[in-house]
Amino acid sequence: MQNMLCMRKRARIDFDSAWKLAIEAFFEQAMRLLFPQIHAQIDWQHPPVFMNTELRAIRPHALARKRFVDVLARVVLYNGEQRFLFVHIEIQAQSDPQFAFRMYVYHYRLFDSMKFADVVSLAILADPDPNWRPSQYARSQMGCSVVFDYPVVKLLDLDEQALEASPSPFALVVLAHLRALKARRSPELLFAEKIRLIRQMAKRGYTIDDVVNLYKVVDCLMVLPKELEAQVEAIVREVAREYRLEKLTNLERFALERGARQGLAEGLEQGIQQGIQQGIQQGLQQGIVRTILAMLRVRFGKVPRRVQRALAGVGSLESLEQLSVLALQSSTLEEFELALKDITHGRNA
Repeated sequence: MQNMLCMRKRARIDFDSAWKLAIEAFFEQAMRLLFPQIHAQIDWQHPPVFMNTELRAIRPHALARKRFVDVLARVVLYNGEQRFLFVHIEIQAQSDPQFAFRMYVYHYRLFDSMKFADVVSLAILADPDPNWRPSQYARSQMGCSVVFDYPVVKLLDLDEQALEASPSPFALVVLAHLRALKARRSPELLFAEKIRLIRQMAKRGYTIDDVVNLYKVVDCLMVLPKELEAQVEAIVREVAREYRLEKLTNLERFALERGARQGLAEGLEQGIQQGIQQGIQQGLQQGIVRTILAMLRVRFGKVPRRVQRALAGVGSLESLEQLSVLALQSSTLEEFELALKDITHGRNA
């Protein structure tokens, strides 16, 4: 039971990292594949502007510690003049009775904070339950009613053969997620699926940046035991040489990021197994802080002392776990520091 708990934590951390990267790296392709009617109304000559700092700023305190992936992007519509649309996407990997309520709360808060601009809220249901399909929030009291409908895509509904045939790099993202769900109890099957996807992404003629981003997404979604990961890295180097993808042969940074995530999960498992003794708890927290700092240094270089001190002052394992995800997701060190302030403020409030 303890091992299952650790596996859920590890999968959740990698799910967050993978989908945040996937949506931002392949936003246009994701909209084309999952929400084609909305995609057709966007002027893609204007690149999307991601506004995750603004999204975090309007997050209700009651939802601040919930685990989910959300993205906010500003796009330009086709209508003869420049007109913005704010696209809010929630990706949910497990059933949640509060999901429809959260969609409604985020929508009206965004509508208000963006000064009544056009906002569309979209849901991607990435969970394994085929029967869980929330698509509406409704509330009525004494003749006063609210009904909020939002577009939903259930990943389980997508045809895997069609995804295999699709030239879209985002189709491989969805395939990786679906196959990770199917093979999550079999490392050997997951290993085989991971290698197959890596070979597919290499031979499809994508740009090197697309291949690198796809590799990172697949690596996050399909976490394997260390021995199998070593075999994967050897195969990736062979594939990179075969298809002349020199940038992909430099796996040191990817390995460090993955190692940091796995180290966090293993540290949590060890802490659970050894109990809640104060010394073990403190040592576990310090280990997670060191992992977060290592990830920040790899991604952004030197970490200011004020950030180190603020991290050292975080005493909640849940908050540190959330920060470890943000260390991988944040676009800049400043964005991470803002999130750190939000979390410490919420803890002290």
